[in-house]
Amino acid sequence: MQLVFAKTARQDLRDIIDYIALENPAAAEKVFRAIVAVSRQLVDFPEMGHAGRLPDTRELAVAGLPYMIVYQVTRNAVSIIAVFHGARDLVRALAERRKTTGR
Repeated sequence: MQLVFAKTARQDLRDIIDYIALENPAAAEKVFRAIVAVSRQLVDFPEMGHAGRLPDTRELAVAGLPYMIVYQVTRNAVSIIAVFHGARDLVRALAERRKTTGR
């Protein structure tokens, strides 16, 4: 099974890291490493998250951080489709994204 970061998820991660780096570059690096590490675990344990709030998605909180990974599982891949701050309205944000990007 392979791990795939959708373009939108890569942009989410960039935005998160850039924002944190404005105040604390070292913390930004730690957050980046934590999110990537948790994402990699999904290759071996794709069901470790819970059923997502949108159809055909799963969600996984990043332990110790306020971030949520939204992903889809297929037979051959785990696709990270979004990385959001847990305080955001995930359903609304993903619905708006789907309207504008079709994803």
